[in-house]
Amino acid sequence: MTEGSIVGRAPGVKFKVRPGIAGDLTGTRLTTGIFNHSAPALRCDSCGTVVIPPQRND
Repeated sequence: MTEGSIVGRAPGVKFKVRPGIAGDLTGTRLTTGIFNHSAPALRCDSCGTVVIPPQRND
């Protein structure tokens, strides 16, 4: 696996089970940051699958 990050713009990158009328206002937020959003991620070199590890609350 290769380490990297996912990026997005306001209001951030989110995971949604199904698209809805609320756009990016609902869903589980995957990124941190106010203006430039990012999250740690891993990408499989052979198949291209991207995995976002859960956030730690240390």
